[in-house]
Amino acid sequence: MLPPSLKLNYTPGEIFVRAEKLVQQLHHGIDELLKSVTTRDSTFENTVVPIGHIFNELDEGLAPIQLLESVSPLADIVYQSEGVFELIDSVKQARPRHLDEEAERLLSVLHEQCIDHGLKLPAEKRNSLAKLTRRCSELTADFIKNLGLDPGSLWFYEDELNGLSKATLGGLDSNDLGQRCVHLYRTTATVVLRQCKVEKTRRRIFAAREQLYFENVALFKNIVLIRDESARMLGYSSYHQQLVHRRMMKSPQAVMTFLDDIGRQLQPLVAKELETMQELSSNGNPIHLWDFPFYHEKMLLDRYVEKDLAAEYFPTDFVLPRISDVEVWHEDVKVFRVVDLVDQTFVGFLYTDLYPRVGKYNHAANFPVRPSYTDRHDAPSLLQHSDVVTIFHELGHGMHDLMGRTKYAMFHGWRGRRDFIEAPSQLLEFWCWLPETLKSMSCHYSHLSKQYRGQWKRQNPEAANMPEEKIPNAFVTALVAAKMLNVGLSTARQVGLALFDMKVYNPASHKELEDLDIAKEYYACISKISGLQGLEDGSVKGHGYCTTPHFVYGQEANYYSYTSTRMLAADIWRTCFVKDPLSAQAGLRYRQMVLDKGGSMDEKEMLTAYLGREPNLDAFLESIGILNAVV
Repeated sequence: MLPPSLKLNYTPGEIFVRAEKLVQQLHHGIDELLKSVTTRDSTFENTVVPIGHIFNELDEGLAPIQLLESVSPLADIVYQSEGVFELIDSVKQARPRHLDEEAERLLSVLHEQCIDHGLKLPAEKRNSLAKLTRRCSELTADFIKNLGLDPGSLWFYEDELNGLSKATLGGLDSNDLGQRCVHLYRTTATVVLRQCKVEKTRRRIFAAREQLYFENVALFKNIVLIRDESARMLGYSSYHQQLVHRRMMKSPQAVMTFLDDIGRQLQPLVAKELETMQELSSNGNPIHLWDFPFYHEKMLLDRYVEKDLAAEYFPTDFVLPRISDVEVWHEDVKVFRVVDLVDQTFVGFLYTDLYPRVGKYNHAANFPVRPSYTDRHDAPSLLQHSDVVTIFHELGHGMHDLMGRTKYAMFHGWRGRRDFIEAPSQLLEFWCWLPETLKSMSCHYSHLSKQYRGQWKRQNPEAANMPEEKIPNAFVTALVAAKMLNVGLSTARQVGLALFDMKVYNPASHKELEDLDIAKEYYACISKISGLQGLEDGSVKGHGYCTTPHFVYGQEANYYSYTSTRMLAADIWRTCFVKDPLSAQAGLRYRQMVLDKGGSMDEKEMLTAYLGREPNLDAFLESIGILNAVV
């Protein structure tokens, strides 16, 4: 029998009561530990294990309400306790030899976190650090909250929107002046940028999005300055160095070597792709950031496949069928029960919440609940193939979380080294490019109901036959071939963003960061590596780095991992799955040797054992067309 789903419809009052209860439980657990154990008799079993269990209970209690809002500083209560640190430090100094790998990692992480909260600093400095930490948390919360605000909209006459499909244009609100409303949500704006032939309109929409959330500009500057000051107070050369020395890359120098190497090897491919794109430009001007979506879309249509036609084979309700008897926090949410096929045991629930709305986190993401656009006029919600890829990516995080089998919640699922945790998601994307996968998950929406069948006939009155139920082979071939289109430019843009991340989190000095023109540096980093022009000439002021959470919460001082984990994913795919992608044996081995482990062991050692050698760049370079073979 399956267990009931979690309660998720919390009122503000219930959230407050739950949080207060967790704080009380946390203080009680710490008090009990300090009463019963001293530094003279502290051991791993009577000190570290109880703290691990405190975090288990904290994670279980926090996860549902963290999902509804954001992050909580409750863990700081443990890490800022002098008494707790003295006990942990005494165990660490004793160097217990009987611990397994997860236990050793637990001891090390607890010890490191206490040090990073200033417990080796003199009292005065420690208090200053605590104030900086609290201030940074407040600023970060304000930054994220701003991103959930309604971004507003722009109005255009229809001739300014030349090129938009009937479906896109018809989905935009109109006024008495004959204008159409383009909402500045990322999903809506991106569709218009891809289709609109008018360069001035594209530039206006792009600039408007880059200028959203102006309040975040000052918040961002203060956040990076506080983080840099705090890291230097702890004896690190930068905030990035504070974080990365415990990750797979180990040092800022290793990260820069990686990014410089990838950037250098990308340049011939980037130049070739820019030249090809330039040939499509009628005015001979450089390709700008607001031009790339349009010309990329044009190349897709001219050379490969009509994406809107392909999307008709990926209706949301078929790709993600709904379970209706589980409590959710919004009517858009769909739920899956996950069952282990090996022994038929219940694994967990997987929730999907796909559509944008005011107040919601405004980027694709995965949130643990426990250790396109919305339907209009009764039309089916259709997924572009790129949407399917994004869903698979986030599903990778969800499966990592569901499959985790660790003793301690802080290592469960994706809670490992932050420059590894994107790898399982990047890996799952490979299945979205397999013909057999595309066939199995496809169903033309006209086959879902009589209503949709009639709707399709009304929209296509001259069609002699109904569409095939499954996506045609020609569409599949075109979609798979399109995978390599402008892959150099898109990868270069990611490398540019990673270099910007390094600029703000690994400055040579605090003074250098104080003097840094962050907006100018942001656009310069993207332009230098990708060749795409932006707002760096100053004619339009923008701050795109403030319109995304990545550089503040989630991937701060870690953006390089979006590229480095693609390297890991490509290596896993080519080594273990490319010959038989649907092999149950290969999937079980991956689950047991990687997903089950979560963050409980050294990720590099884990991958070396799994691959039979250390990971390398070859498969990734092949996958983006730099080396001869193609993955």
